[in-house]
Amino acid sequence: MTIAQLIAGLESRGIHLSLAGGEIRYRSPKDALTVADKDNLRGRRGEIIEYLQTRNAARGLRAASGGSGSLTPSVAQEMWRAFAGGAQEGRPIALNIPMMDKFGHDAPSVTAAIRQVIARYEALRVRFQAQGATLQAFLNPADSFVIEQEDLRHLGSESAVEAALKGAQEFCTRVNLIEGEWLTRAKVFALPGGESVAALSCAHMIADAGTRNIVIDEIHDILDYGAPRAAPAASYNDYSLAERAFLAGPQGEQLIGHWRRWYLEQPTIKAPSDGAPLLWGNGIRMVRNFIVPVRVLDKVHALADEWKVTPFLIYLTIFSIAMARWSGMERFPIRILGDKRISLELSNTVGLMFCADAVEIHAPARFDFETIMRGILAEYDAALALRIPALHFWAPQCVRPGVEIPDYPNKIPAVFNYYSMGTARERAQKKAGPDTTAALPWPPQVVTLPPQQWPRRSSPLFLHVMDKGNEAFVSLHFYQGVVNPADQDSFTAQLFQVFAETVPA
Repeated sequence: MTIAQLIAGLESRGIHLSLAGGEIRYRSPKDALTVADKDNLRGRRGEIIEYLQTRNAARGLRAASGGSGSLTPSVAQEMWRAFAGGAQEGRPIALNIPMMDKFGHDAPSVTAAIRQVIARYEALRVRFQAQGATLQAFLNPADSFVIEQEDLRHLGSESAVEAALKGAQEFCTRVNLIEGEWLTRAKVFALPGGESVAALSCAHMIADAGTRNIVIDEIHDILDYGAPRAAPAASYNDYSLAERAFLAGPQGEQLIGHWRRWYLEQPTIKAPSDGAPLLWGNGIRMVRNFIVPVRVLDKVHALADEWKVTPFLIYLTIFSIAMARWSGMERFPIRILGDKRISLELSNTVGLMFCADAVEIHAPARFDFETIMRGILAEYDAALALRIPALHFWAPQCVRPGVEIPDYPNKIPAVFNYYSMGTARERAQKKAGPDTTAALPWPPQVVTLPPQQWPRRSSPLFLHVMDKGNEAFVSLHFYQGVVNPADQDSFTAQLFQVFAETVPA
C-alpha cells in the first residue's frame, strides 16, 4: 500500500493526519483509529512525515500571493522553450493554441472586441529574446497589433462560412516563433448578413486550452453585453513571479526533493515485444485518431454518475488498465495534464497555465474496474495535494531550469489528457443539436496519419481525449523509436478491449 492510499483510507474513515513540531498528530472520531492503524503509523513514520511535510509545502504554493516586478518569463515558459525551441522550431507542426469561432456580429465589431482582449492581457502581447542563456520578456504595445481581414460577403452564406472556417484553420497552423515579434496573431473573416468568423492563434508558450475558452467567452461578452462578465483575475506575470519565488525557496526545494525521490523509485517500463525501455526520445511519431460516438459517450457519463466520479476518471482508468495488460506491469507511472487555475483569483488567468501531474498507477489483473479506479483516484488526489507545476516533457522534479542536466531522461512512459473542449456556451449548443455520430461504428474506424519526424522529445504513448459534448475526438500517439508497429497495434486492440468490457456498445 502506498502512503497516498494509506492516508486516503484513513481519511475515508474521518481520520486526518497533520504535523506538529515534526511529530504526527491525528484527529478522528472516538475509537476510529485501530491497533492496526497505529502499527502502520509507527512502522511507516518516516514516510508519513515526509509526505505530510511535502503536502504542507505544496499548500504554500497554492497560497502564494501574486508577486510584483518587471515582466519576466515564467519557469514554465523557460522549460517550454527548452522543449520546443531551436533550429527545428515549428516542425513538423506549429505548436499553437487555435481560437476560432463564428459570431453573429459584423467584422468591425468583432475586430474591435479582439483589440479590447489584446489590450487587456499582457500575456498575449509578450515577446521573448534570448541574451546568451537568459530568456528575456518584452511587451508589445496594444496599438501595434495587426488584425488581418478577409471579405467573403460576395459568397453565398454556406459557402462563405465554409471558406472562413477553412481559412481560419489554415491561419492557425502558421508558426508563431518563440523569438518572433508577435506570438499572437488574429484574422477576421466578414460573412454575409452581418456575421463573421474570427481566428486567433497563440504560440503554446504563452497560452493553453484554458486561455482559449477565456478569450472566446470574453469576445462574446464584449459583443453581447458591452464588457467582460468574468471576475478579474491575477495577471500571468504576477502569478509566475510568485511561483518562481516559491520554487527557489525552501518549500520549493522540499517539493523538488520529494518528486526526485518519487521519480527514482518508479520502474522503467519496457515494450512487450522487444523489451525496448519506454523512454522519451526524438524520431518518428505515429498518430492514430478515432471518434467516440454519442451513444458511447452517454454510457461513460452514466457510469461516472453511478460511481459518483467524473468521465475523466473513467477514461483514465480505461487507459491505465490497457497499459497494465499491454506492458505486463501492474505498477507504473503516468503523467496527467492539468490546470493551475485552482483558485478564484486564478480562474480567468490568461497564459501558459497547464502542468502535468505525475501519478503512480496500480492495476493488478485480479482487481475489478471500480477497485482500480478508486486506487487511481486516491493516487491522483495525492498528486494534486503534492502538486509540483512541471511540464510533462521532463521528469516531474524538472520544474525549472537547472534542477537536472538539460538532457535528463524521462522514463514516464505515458501521458493522458482529457479535455472538456469548448466553452459552456459552445458545449450546450452542440449537445442540443442533432446526433451526427449515430451512424459511426464502434469499435471505431481508426485513421492513421502519415509518420511525422519529431525533432523534440516525444512520449512513448500519449492519449488525448477531447470531449466536445456531442462526440469525443481521441488521438493516440506513439513514439516509434521505442514502440514498434506491432506493439502499436496490440496496444490499440487492448484499449478497445477495455472499452468494450467497461462500456459495451
